[in-house]
Amino acid sequence: MKKKSYLKLLIVFVLLGGGVYWYYNSIAIWGTSANGMWKATYKKNQDQYVERGWTGKIKQKSGDKVTVEDITFTDNNRTLMSVGDFEEGESEDGEVTVLYPFSAEFYGGDEPKKGHVYKVHVTWKDKGKSYTDSFQLK
Repeated sequence: MKKKSYLKLLIVFVLLGGGVYWYYNSIAIWGTSANGMWKATYKKNQDQYVERGWTGKIKQKSGDKVTVEDITFTDNNRTLMSVGDFEEGESEDGEVTVLYPFSAEFYGGDEPKKGHVYKVHVTWKDKGKSYTDSFQLK
């Protein structure tokens, strides 16, 4: 008798966990650079008062003090946006940029399309040398 109760409870938790996982995956794509230094998300905006449907954000995961020179967001190798010259603070539209460790919103746009390849390219400088990390959002 107890085995059946435990089995039913386990099935409920598995179904609930699967539902949460499916829902979250349907409202966000994300990725991390191969070196683990950058993490980017592109997710559906849950705030009904904000015009943009989807928002991209990037965060620096390492503790290194680097200078971000450019962020480019692509869809099937077509540039959706490219932004540079970052300044720390909050813009008029509420976007917050932090330079160390780096964190910023980089794009506001439409829902990702199935079958498309979305990538983030971060160009950054450390000790006078430039690097570019490119990674896919899934």
